[in-house]
Amino acid sequence: MEEPTPRRALGRGWLAVLLAGVLVGGAAGVLGWRTSTDGPPAEATTPAVAPRDVLAGLPTRLGPPPTLADLPTDRAVGPAAFLYDVELPGDFDEATRTFRQRDIHLVTRSGEQFRAGRTPATIGPVHQSLSPNGRWLAVRRDGQWWIRDLAGTTERTVPTGYELWRWSTDSGSVVLAELSRSGRALAVLSTGNGALRRLDVAGTPLTDAVTLVDGRHLVLVDLEPSAPDATAPPQLAVTVRDLDTGATRDVPVLRPGQLRPGESLNAIVPLLHGGGTPARVWVQVGRPDPEPTDQPEGTLAAPATALVGVDVRTGDPAGRVDLAPAHKGSAELFEGIVGADVVLTRRTQGRTELVAVEPGGGNRRVLTTLPDSTRVLVPGGQW
Repeated sequence: MEEPTPRRALGRGWLAVLLAGVLVGGAAGVLGWRTSTDGPPAEATTPAVAPRDVLAGLPTRLGPPPTLADLPTDRAVGPAAFLYDVELPGDFDEATRTFRQRDIHLVTRSGEQFRAGRTPATIGPVHQSLSPNGRWLAVRRDGQWWIRDLAGTTERTVPTGYELWRWSTDSGSVVLAELSRSGRALAVLSTGNGALRRLDVAGTPLTDAVTLVDGRHLVLVDLEPSAPDATAPPQLAVTVRDLDTGATRDVPVLRPGQLRPGESLNAIVPLLHGGGTPARVWVQVGRPDPEPTDQPEGTLAAPATALVGVDVRTGDPAGRVDLAPAHKGSAELFEGIVGADVVLTRRTQGRTELVAVEPGGGNRRVLTTLPDSTRVLVPGGQW
């Protein structure tokens, strides 16, 4: 069985970390940054991609079809809307003491479903990823990544030793990372012609690429905490580097005063998400909630959390999205940024809803309804 890739494991592992009680306030949320010079990123030139375009025409309800064909290799199927798998009774095989493999469903914008691979029941679709526009499907098999054009049949091989790390917001390229004990060597692979560009970006094992804006502006974060300072207000910033000129600038994601009483960042790994059009970076914040008042004493529940964002180009706040806590009966989980909206899954009794949230006003729109205990991977989402 293949192990999950580091990026996806980090993205899906936030709940376990938070439940362990590692959310703290004050200086734990302050990170140290390296170089910074003037040079704001250029205006985005690609047209805005709204969820109504990428996630258009979805039926009111979706579920596994009676029969599921493998994704064909000899014809185009068209852009994908999302990937999903469903938790089913009997996932654990008592005879072999192992978890059974589940089908990963690829849903196209036309409503067709295909098998895009299989995944262990406990992990979810960690070896697959969709580009932000849904055109490119990345699949990891036999220890190597492959990128398939769903609008055709072209398949590109990612160079051996590289992991997929982040999609460019325009879907024209993808950031790769070559992992080693000394850090991460980054490169950008063009989805159009397969050209590989190695980046001269210094980093440590804790340097992470949050997103790539239109193939040119790389958003970086250093996850190594600075020295504790109990008097410093929690704050967080990312560095935006122009890959053509080398110019960099710091963009605050979380400013003093943005946290509400009792909220804090994750003390171990700040949970940052980037992408969309316009490009935004979101940080997840929350508060420990080990004993909800409406459940028996000692019951563990997901902490109340929120997403606080910033527009990468302008540096202006992008708003706040509050997530429903699990013990309120309608738990919400961040899934990704599609176009201008934040996309969540909302789990209620007996069903999973795919929801788009408008960051400015907080309006929620149900895009489709899926079976209970469905895990979703949206275009551009973390793997």
